[in-house]
Amino acid sequence: MKRLRLVLILSNILFCFPAFADQSLIKPQSQGEVTFVSGGVGVDEQNAMQAIRADFNLHLLFSIKGTGEYVSDVTVRIADSSGNALLESVSDGPMLFAKLKPGRYIVTVDRDGQAIRKTVKVGGPQRTSLSFTWPREQGD
Repeated sequence: MKRLRLVLILSNILFCFPAFADQSLIKPQSQGEVTFVSGGVGVDEQNAMQAIRADFNLHLLFSIKGTGEYVSDVTVRIADSSGNALLESVSDGPMLFAKLKPGRYIVTVDRDGQAIRKTVKVGGPQRTSLSFTWPREQGD
């Protein structure tokens, strides 16, 4: 009986360990009052991003239209409704999550000189998701 209990305890520890390891792949950063993370390259990072998703109230996703291909190295600028920059960064992967105060924001993303701008309202505990897609490049 003691062996069975030991086996169950050890298997639970080993099963839980990867979840803790995955979260360490993504490091929160701050600019002023905005905390954010970016990543999602590969399965481990995708899992780590999903594990902390609930901690952030704005979720951005970057992809190529019609291909299912995700992109990184996207320049991201989040400004308040007056145009004052609160966050300026380059994404480490196809996902960027930010923690913002309730309000209206202007999100501008740029990939290879092709900028997309969207206005978004972020409110308290509710979460807002925006997807940004760029057209396929010629020759793809």
